[in-house]
Amino acid sequence: MSQTVFAAGAEAKTAVLVAPAAHPVSGRPCAGAGDLAALALARRLGRAFVVLHAGAADKDALADYLAQGAAAITVLDLPADSDPAPALIAALGGFELILCGERSGGGEASALLPYLLAEGLDRPLLPGVLELSEADGEWRALQGLAKGRRRRLAAHAPLLASVKPDGAEPRWSWAGLQRGVLTRRTAAGAPMPAPRLEPARRARALAAQRGSGLERLLGAIAGEAAGGGRVVKQGDSVEKAQAVLDYLRQHQLVDF
Repeated sequence: MSQTVFAAGAEAKTAVLVAPAAHPVSGRPCAGAGDLAALALARRLGRAFVVLHAGAADKDALADYLAQGAAAITVLDLPADSDPAPALIAALGGFELILCGERSGGGEASALLPYLLAEGLDRPLLPGVLELSEADGEWRALQGLAKGRRRRLAAHAPLLASVKPDGAEPRWSWAGLQRGVLTRRTAAGAPMPAPRLEPARRARALAAQRGSGLERLLGAIAGEAAGGGRVVKQGDSVEKAQAVLDYLRQHQLVDF
């Protein structure tokens, strides 16, 4: 394990990672929704925590975090074009629980950083977390999935959890902004890895027909020209299955 840049301390075994986002209208730095959700989750846990940012942001760029619950922020000073992952991995080894947003709010965020940190620190990752609690030495999470679905996950510390922005709790405080402290520490920067180009895969296209799935299915059964469907009454089960597969390929609903 890499040597930590600073000690977590006897009490603060939880770290919250933040990175300013760009406001969609003004373009000015502002707090990312995922980061605010991670801060809110850290407060609900009732444990001492530290807030950490790796980069070149100043107090103006981090002001929203100070105003929304971060009493102090430790900044690992890195050049603007540096890869933050190595510096964060070196700094986070002493923390049992690391919380961060599911994805950065600035630029074309890839959401890879939580996975890179989990791999570098050799610890489990609980992705897309909405709620988190500890019981009997085990951390239990409620994960948010597509279309409002939920799933329960569990892991033992030390671990890392990326938090969905749904749990953000806006609570802007002018007093918190004035009391907030920014501490800077020098960190070793690493160049950003060169992009790797790969052949593009054919994107799956939606069916050309308009209307609901039921309407298109009825159109295919009725043999309407617009639907391009036909009723297969002859042949064995293999031939009928082949007809269905041909239809799916024709409308690019499958890519094999």
